[in-house]
Amino acid sequence: MLTISRLSRWSINYYNDTADQAQTAAMDRQAVGGGLGEYYSEGDTRVPTWVVVGDNAAVGELTWLGVAALHGGIAGTKVAARWLDDGITPDGANGRVLTKGSVHGFDLTFAAPNSVSLLRALTDDVGEKIMVMAHSKGIEAATIYLHEHAGYTRVHNPQTGKKDLQRLPGLVAIAYQHETSRCGGPHLHSQMIVPNRQARADGTLVSIDSKSLHHEAKAAGVIYQAVVRHELHAAIGAEWAVVDGHSGMAEIAGVTKRCLKTWSQRSTRLREWARNNLVVVDGELTPPQLVAAQKATRPAKPESKPWTELKEEWRADARGLEYDRAAHLEARAARGAAPRILLDRARLARMVAHIDKSAFTRADLVESVGALLPVGAPGDPRALIEQIVDAVSLRVTASPRHAKRTTAKGMSCSPRTR
Repeated sequence: MLTISRLSRWSINYYNDTADQAQTAAMDRQAVGGGLGEYYSEGDTRVPTWVVVGDNAAVGELTWLGVAALHGGIAGTKVAARWLDDGITPDGANGRVLTKGSVHGFDLTFAAPNSVSLLRALTDDVGEKIMVMAHSKGIEAATIYLHEHAGYTRVHNPQTGKKDLQRLPGLVAIAYQHETSRCGGPHLHSQMIVPNRQARADGTLVSIDSKSLHHEAKAAGVIYQAVVRHELHAAIGAEWAVVDGHSGMAEIAGVTKRCLKTWSQRSTRLREWARNNLVVVDGELTPPQLVAAQKATRPAKPESKPWTELKEEWRADARGLEYDRAAHLEARAARGAAPRILLDRARLARMVAHIDKSAFTRADLVESVGALLPVGAPGDPRALIEQIVDAVSLRVTASPRHAKRTTAKGMSCSPRTR
């Protein structure tokens, strides 16, 4: 799934410090083992990397990012901090001064399903690479989607007195991969930091239209999940349990619920602390109680440990990996019996009927279609999702805003616009 949050000045220090600690630990471990202890080792998973989508050539020319950076190279923590904290790109350019109350950037966190994290950590090196590759491809697809549908800034229109959306040539971000949950278990997730100073086509550094970014975030998260499922089905024949209609996420069929629960201890600790310290009505925590429980039970994440050491600890853990082959075969049979006609408008209309909004947008359709896209569907999942949505949707406003009011063809809709 994908979560999004705003970042203030100095926020990037946490991500950089975590990355530096993990790299130093990996270097120390190599040195103790007789190695050279080089700073960037092949197995280091916490090295921050550049993520650039859109017109890479234009982005490179406008920001002076080098060829390596434009293709996912290592991001220097000082360069990343200067861009996020001060709004200054590698070429020394800067836009409007960031004030005390400015939004300095956005944290887009992509989290793999728990079953994927467990298979990556508890199987072997081949499985590890396959899981990470699927995770990376999911992030790439979601980021491309965000640039195409939320990669905008707002420019003043002197004729109307309003601000019009203007597409950015590309989006630049810094990705930090993390490995552990708060309780120290396997939890593959990447935090993609998007500076709120991006290059416009004329070279001016401008802020991102945050409304567009927040509006499309959930749809991008669903695309991430759809790509992960597609990639793992193609690579290892993974079958999947029922996709959650809200998050668009599913677990690998076969990794048992007991196994997932055994490794996911966070919710258990929350409930235990709440039972001993709070008055809980009807067994449900209120939002303020949940926040209090989270703060009280939050342990320090063991992110400073080298990835090699984490794997050794997890693979020696008595909890192990519990896999039910019968569940895998049952999911395969269910997939084989499911309808395969992707452009069945009647089916798609039923699919979006659950959207409980007086007005829903194209992003809502992307979420619904992405959640039900068959893993065996041919082609690129993101492109296929967009193709299906465009085939069954209808623009009902002349507004240029990408978050346009949408409905499935053949369905009724009220005249309200978003």
